[in-house]
Amino acid sequence: MSTPSSTHSPTPTVHTPTLPSATIRQRRAAAALLILGVIAYILPTALHGNPPIDDAAATLDYVRDRGLWTIAHFANVGAVMMWAAAVALLKTSGMLGQGRGAVAQVAWGIAGGAFAIYYGIHAVGLWSAANQLDTVARDLVLERTESLLLILGSSAFVAQAVLGVAVALFGLALIGTTRASRILGAVGIVTGTGWCVGALLINFGIIVPFTTLGWAWAVAVALVVFRAARHSA
Repeated sequence: MSTPSSTHSPTPTVHTPTLPSATIRQRRAAAALLILGVIAYILPTALHGNPPIDDAAATLDYVRDRGLWTIAHFANVGAVMMWAAAVALLKTSGMLGQGRGAVAQVAWGIAGGAFAIYYGIHAVGLWSAANQLDTVARDLVLERTESLLLILGSSAFVAQAVLGVAVALFGLALIGTTRASRILGAVGIVTGTGWCVGALLINFGIIVPFTTLGWAWAVAVALVVFRAARHSA
């Protein structure tokens, strides 16, 4: 009497999908740009502080006392541009939803332009006015500065509102099938919405906490992207 031979089903091997090297490089570059953008936003902000914009004369004295005033504000512009580039790279690498990623990319391009104007007035306009105190009648310089401050106040909240919308759309584009993407996406939507609402209410008391949360969120997104790129290599 023969004994039937036992059969064993082969154990399936689970393979982590390997992405093209170009895609992995794009994701790593995007993560690096997110972190560098946070650094480029925080350090100059701490360096130049908040000028007393309610007083034109005090503002000019404040600006003249800071030798790195122009460079610091251009660094702020660079920070937003780095975030915009990171979003573009994440979309190209397939980490953002196609339609939502395209909308987020456009929003970040607009935010970058708005911030360039806003901080350009900070960097060049106020610095030029401060330097004119040595060669132009003080009353005339103060009158020009008052006009600059009115423009600056208007452009500030427009730029902050647009940036809040861009952050929210970035969060929306991040939402995917994984739990991490859903959590990060939801936090991004809340952060950007709060940021925008603070700007619409013309209230930096609301904008600042959501800006701080935005920095932490950007770093968290970068870490998740780095990890995903490493596992896909």
